[in-house]
Amino acid sequence: MKPLWIVLGVVGLIILLLLFAGGSYVSTKNTLVQKNEAINQAYSQVNVVQQRRLDLIPNLVASVKGYVAEESSVLTNIANARAGVLAAGSDHSANIDANRKLDVALGPFFRLQEQYPNLKGNDQFMRLNDELAGTENRIAVERQRYNRVLEDYNVYVRQFPNSIWAGMAGFHYRDEYFRGNPENSVAPKVDFSK
Repeated sequence: MKPLWIVLGVVGLIILLLLFAGGSYVSTKNTLVQKNEAINQAYSQVNVVQQRRLDLIPNLVASVKGYVAEESSVLTNIANARAGVLAAGSDHSANIDANRKLDVALGPFFRLQEQYPNLKGNDQFMRLNDELAGTENRIAVERQRYNRVLEDYNVYVRQFPNSIWAGMAGFHYRDEYFRGNPENSVAPKVDFSK
């Protein structure tokens, strides 16, 4: 009789462990699904404000063309970068990379008003420039929120025992962060001798 109780105790313990592991797996998978959807929602919000920028750019470029005809390379770079964003579609990594290139292309455009003071007198340019500057601020805020949500997901996926369940459920680390322009890590050279 005693061996029967030992066998039943071991079987009961195994069943309890399996129930615990199954519950842990289901709980982790549900949390991963929730966090993955939070990433998608945050990315959608980034896309909304980036689309606003894409919609503003053609009008802004058109308002500047007459003033800065010799700066056609700046305008061409912006047009090409904008086309790259549109071509990237819904692929997060490609879209993030294309938007980084657009950020770089817009840099010289924002400096045009320093080189062409008569642009400051153009009401349409100033209004559109203000809208674009506000949109750039919104983009920065939404990218920061997206990066935080993505970080939360990545930390959860890499923690033990979540890492085991995440791998089994097909959830993996996602390296889709918005990063700054690598060219900004080099300090500008200032020469006061001129």
